[in-house]
Amino acid sequence: MTEWPPIEEPELLERLSFDDAEFERYLRTLLERLPAREFKPALLARALGYPWARPPGSYLLRDAGTELLATMEPAARERTLAQFAGSASGRLPLLAIGSNAAPEVLTAKFAHFEAADNRAVLALSGRLHDFDVGAAAQPALYGSMPATLFPSPGTAVATTLLWVTPAQFTQLTWSELSYRLGRLRARFIADAGAAEFDQILVFVSRFGNFCVDGQAVAMAAVPALGRTAMALTQEQVLDAVAVQALGPGAGAEALLRAVCEDFGGLLPKLVAAVHGEAQRFESARWTPFPG
Repeated sequence: MTEWPPIEEPELLERLSFDDAEFERYLRTLLERLPAREFKPALLARALGYPWARPPGSYLLRDAGTELLATMEPAARERTLAQFAGSASGRLPLLAIGSNAAPEVLTAKFAHFEAADNRAVLALSGRLHDFDVGAAAQPALYGSMPATLFPSPGTAVATTLLWVTPAQFTQLTWSELSYRLGRLRARFIADAGAAEFDQILVFVSRFGNFCVDGQAVAMAAVPALGRTAMALTQEQVLDAVAVQALGPGAGAEALLRAVCEDFGGLLPKLVAAVHGEAQRFESARWTPFPG
């Protein structure tokens, strides 16, 4: 992969080109216009369930549902790999480290496409080496602290490599509002040795990885071998962010209420108490999109 995927939408290109200060102003404007939402316990339950359910292994997602590659006949599996991941497929290898590996999320993001090919995705589960998956230092609109990468030599973290069409890639780039797009030179080994890749596209949080006492926090819901970072559940991360941003005694529910009722008012508190302590993504293996 020597060339960047084509992105032809001017507004998206402009957003990708923002430096941190420009993006913070952009985000603040968006959040100030966001109408208040009613907090409901179901919203908290969903936020705590991040990064949500995914099949136990590599899968093919189509309109009819998901099919595990492990259950396919060998010949059918080889045809599927060639069709979606072969050099002639026109698809792009994009790493999913959080909710983008969940079929329900991909189905929702691609449901509006008319062409069936743009609603189908091959998802290869495997492990990314020398990195770990932590929690971004900024809650998403749905209340969870979403996933982001941080360097971790010797760690092999469970991730998913999506093979997406250019249209799907553009849609996912739109959806990853607070993330930078880039290319990562790192080993991804698919389960059962099905394939190995050393250059992939990935999104990393503009706000960096959430830290506790100056140390990067890993996401307990994402398994890893050789993990050295402290791993916290989604609830533990939300509780910790709530204390930093809202004060002693605050917890996950209070933080989600603030996200629902006044996200614009919450942002300055996050900037002051959470963003400054975060670990920004840096790696000699990372090349940011030349926006």
